[in-house]
Amino acid sequence: MTSLTIPTEWFIPQKMPNKWIFQCSISLRDLVITNRAGRFFRQLVTFLEQDHQLIDYHLELQYNSQRNNELDIWICFGKSYCTSKPIITPVCISCEVTHELSMATLLSEQQYTRAWLDAKTRAMLILTPIRHVERLSELNDENGEMEAFWHDAIELIDRECNQVEICYRAIVLNHGTYRNHSHLHLKIKFTDDIWNRIIVLRHREKIQQLKQLLQNSSVIEECLGPKYVQRLTKSTIPQKNIHSLNQDDKT
Repeated sequence: MTSLTIPTEWFIPQKMPNKWIFQCSISLRDLVITNRAGRFFRQLVTFLEQDHQLIDYHLELQYNSQRNNELDIWICFGKSYCTSKPIITPVCISCEVTHELSMATLLSEQQYTRAWLDAKTRAMLILTPIRHVERLSELNDENGEMEAFWHDAIELIDRECNQVEICYRAIVLNHGTYRNHSHLHLKIKFTDDIWNRIIVLRHREKIQQLKQLLQNSSVIEECLGPKYVQRLTKSTIPQKNIHSLNQDDKT
C-alpha cells in the first residue's frame, strides 16, 4: 500500500456564497490508484461536518479542464430544494435486491457496494454501499469500506465506458435535505455521447424493462415516493428518452 501524504492545501477551499470549491493536484483516479481516496474523503467530510457543522450539502466531483483534468470538489449548501429529510418509502430499492425494480436496475455486487442503473432512467449510473448508510462519513475506515467505495466507483466507470478516460460530466453525493432517498447514492452522470453510444447499447433490455416498470404507479410510489408519482402523472413520458424529463440534481 502506498503511504503518500495528502497535502493540507487540498482542504483550503475557495469560498463563495453558498459554495466552496476544493482543488486537488491529482485526479480522482490517481487518488484511488495511490490508495489515498479513503483518507482524503474522510478528512474532507470531517472538515465539513465536524469542523464547520455542514450537514445538508451537495457534493460534486468534476474534472478541471484548465488544470490538466485534475479534481475539483464543489460543496453547495444553503439552498436545498427540500426543507426536511427524505420520506422513508416502504421499499429501499438499494437494500431489497429481490424487489422487481431493484432486479431491473442492479448491474453488479462487490464486497461493500452495489452498482445500478438509475431507477428513474436518467443518464447516470449509481453506486451504493451494501449497508444502509445515509452519509459518506458513516462508511468504515477500519475494514476498508471507505476506500473500496471509491475504488469500486472507478472500476464501474472503466467497465461501463470501455476505459474511456474522460466520460462523465460529474459525480454527485447529496447529503441531508438535498436528498430524495435515505440510502447514500453516488451518482455518476455521463455525457450524452457515452451514454447513448456505449451504456444504453449494453443495457438496452434492462432499460426497456425499467421503462415498463415505471408505468406502474404502485411500484413507483413504494420505491420512489408519492412526489415522483405526481410528477409523472403531470407529464407525458416519451418512451425513447424518459430520462430527459427527470431532474438529476438530487437523489
